[in-house]
Amino acid sequence: MSAGKPTRLLIMVWDGMRPDLISPELTPNLAALGAGGVVFDAHHAVVPTVTRINAATLATGAPASSHGLPANVFYAPAVDAAAPIEIGAGDNVAQLRQAYGVFAAPTIADVIWANGGRTAIVSSGTRGSAQMLHPRRQEVGDLILHPTLSTPEELGPIVERLGPLPEADVPDTPRNRWLTHAIAEILLPERRLDVLIFWHDDPDKSQHRYGFGHPLSLRAIREADEHLGMLLDGLAAAGLRDETLVVVASDHGYVGVHERTDLRPVLAGIADTGSVVVAPNGCSALLHLVRQDARLVARIAEELGRTPGIGVMFSGVRGAQPADGTYPLVWLGLDGPLAPDLLVTLAWSDDRNEHGYPGVSPEHGTTNQASHGGASAWEIRNTLVVQGPGIQAGLRSSLPSGIIDLAPTLLTALGLPVPDSMVGRVLAEAFAGELPAGAAPEHREDVSEAGRLRWSSYAGRRYLDEARR
Repeated sequence: MSAGKPTRLLIMVWDGMRPDLISPELTPNLAALGAGGVVFDAHHAVVPTVTRINAATLATGAPASSHGLPANVFYAPAVDAAAPIEIGAGDNVAQLRQAYGVFAAPTIADVIWANGGRTAIVSSGTRGSAQMLHPRRQEVGDLILHPTLSTPEELGPIVERLGPLPEADVPDTPRNRWLTHAIAEILLPERRLDVLIFWHDDPDKSQHRYGFGHPLSLRAIREADEHLGMLLDGLAAAGLRDETLVVVASDHGYVGVHERTDLRPVLAGIADTGSVVVAPNGCSALLHLVRQDARLVARIAEELGRTPGIGVMFSGVRGAQPADGTYPLVWLGLDGPLAPDLLVTLAWSDDRNEHGYPGVSPEHGTTNQASHGGASAWEIRNTLVVQGPGIQAGLRSSLPSGIIDLAPTLLTALGLPVPDSMVGRVLAEAFAGELPAGAAPEHREDVSEAGRLRWSSYAGRRYLDEARR
């Protein structure tokens, strides 16, 4: 175990990084970080496996039923009664907070602020993912570096020293490298922040465009690893390496896309036009009824259950009973005013894609070459590597963990209070001198006409491994 106790956090999120691609050849800096710290080999995203819900869960240590955000795209009639909204694509965060009480759960940054510290968010990702990490940033005056969210006062001093922020690209290397320089050369040595969260939009962007395992997608991963190395060098140059807990995480995994699915023709034969709002989320879709109707939910679930390409479905929120042929949405931590009436995941397999990597699925609503959002093991399994003072060195933990566990674990590492809303478990195995005697995950399967769910459990927390039909 590394000596001491951390006083700072540096969290780097590689959007869409599937953990089976970590290797000394492709990601030497990340592999070395894991060799000197803890690699969580059974880490889990939440379903639907899309960015915004997982970003909010990472920041709050709470399920969607608490932080309120159900997906990337969903129906919020108080904001737009005509169509589903994409969270954070415009300026709808404030509207959602006012209309639905979303983002009320405290975040890591809120706890840092309440204890006299400062957080910075640096992001090349969407407005939504950046805002989910620190919804009250403007209220407390914390810094953000983001192409569209930063003020001229925030960006100006950085631009004067590094030149203009590059335009977005795929791979997004110029922009990500600029932000990395900003962190390593300016923010770390001069701001000496308590927490810095860097959301790195690749490999997600490249994998969507080119495919999972495509040479350009692999290049994006190599360059993310180079940026990690620059950050570690920046910490050392600033004299902060020995006091900083370094975390590399991802929000979800990935699958190749082998066909397109459209639910709308099936729905057209069941429901009146306009009575069901379809919100595509990659390899899943959220179905919202404009008017509550349990019989209609049951009819839709029955028909979709006979439709090729449809995977496991979930329903039954806001006190409703799950429809026959579905599992309860609350098992996924989804509930509240914005939760869908029916969550439809798409049928996946372990087949290999054109680049030789396992995991393929249909997708709904885009032309992406690879995607996520569904309930396959390849999408649910995500990355977590932690290294720094007080952390074991050279441990590969097979105990199940999840993105919901990150916030309470990091606050505990800093010796700060953990709010009651952070229901994720503290990953004590990273701190202890050795794993508890007899520590082992428990496994369970739920099998019904709806399909099969596989779960792993440990220390009172249950994690969905996969949902398969």
